[in-house]
Amino acid sequence: MGNTLKSSFLVLFVLLTIGLHTTCKSHLTKQSNEKFFDENLHLFESLTDEEIKSITNNVTIRTFDPNFHGNQIAFNETNGKTYLWYPNNKKLIMGNYKIKNNSVLCFMYFGNVKNEVTGEVGGVWNCTPLHSYYVRIKEKTNSNVFQMNESLKMPFILNRFPEESFSSLLEKYKLTKEN
Repeated sequence: MGNTLKSSFLVLFVLLTIGLHTTCKSHLTKQSNEKFFDENLHLFESLTDEEIKSITNNVTIRTFDPNFHGNQIAFNETNGKTYLWYPNNKKLIMGNYKIKNNSVLCFMYFGNVKNEVTGEVGGVWNCTPLHSYYVRIKEKTNSNVFQMNESLKMPFILNRFPEESFSSLLEKYKLTKEN
C-alpha cells in the first residue's frame, strides 16, 4: 500500500511539473519547488553521467509537448546557462540550470516570466525529474545551431504547432538570414 501511494503521488507530481519551460507573461509570486525535490531525491530515476553530458555540454535540444507547450528549443551551455526559445515569444528566455544527484533538473529563468501550465515563475529554482525531461527530447545536437545567446534575439517566432524538426527550423533560419 505504501509503495502504491508513493508511486501515485510521484506520477501526479510529475504530471504537474512536466511542462517545465516558461512563457513570457507577467508573473505572480510562487515559491520554488526545489525543497520538495531536495527532500525526495531518492524517489527519482537517475541518468548516467554520459546521458547528462549529452544534454548539458553545449547542446541544442528540441522537445515537443503535444498537449500544452508544443515546440521548444533550448541551448544548454556546460557552465549551467540555458537559453529557451519558446513558441510565440518575441525573445529568448535566459536562465540557469543545475542537476542534483543525477536525478533532478532545476531551472531558474531570469526576468518576468511565468509557466502558464504549472504556474512556476522566473527568479526561483523550479525542478523536475530529470528522466521525464530526458525522455521528452526529440532531437539534440552538439552545437549552438540557432546562435542562442545573451542578445536574446531569435531567428523568428517559433510556432507552437505543428511539430517541427531541426531540419525544418534550420531551413526557416537560413531564409531569415538571407533576407
